[in-house]
Amino acid sequence: MALEFASPAFDQGRSGQEDLAHAVARIERLGKQLFGVSACTVHLHAAARPGLQPDSSAHQFCAQLALTDGLQVVPEKSSPFQAALGKIDNLDVKFYALQPVRSRDGQVIGRIGLIHERPRMFTEGDRHCLLDLVAVLEWELHTHANTPPTPSAAK
Repeated sequence: MALEFASPAFDQGRSGQEDLAHAVARIERLGKQLFGVSACTVHLHAAARPGLQPDSSAHQFCAQLALTDGLQVVPEKSSPFQAALGKIDNLDVKFYALQPVRSRDGQVIGRIGLIHERPRMFTEGDRHCLLDLVAVLEWELHTHANTPPTPSAAK
């Protein structure tokens, strides 16, 4: 009896880069559902993401924001009168949170961004969950960086 896995991440026929792309997409889906936001994006610097070229307007919005060394939440307080911070597709961005992603040596190599069309509170519990999501992404990045290419990927 052959084992079937629910996750395509266990498909041995895919390259490490394909696996990383699937892992990033999975983390983005989890973040969007976990936080109930319009979009969750993973933005990695070019050196950390060869072959990953997300080009949605949400990714572009996060990529243009200043990279900080810690959590950035804008606005810090929820207000129904919050002016738009930007626009993605047909949505006015009225909330975003950015958390840096780090390499093993502590260098910032990207970020996870949460974007929403309405202002919202960002609780201490949200902060802990975002740190957990970043930890999962960092683990995926470190795992894929240390995985040798599969024979099918080397062809």
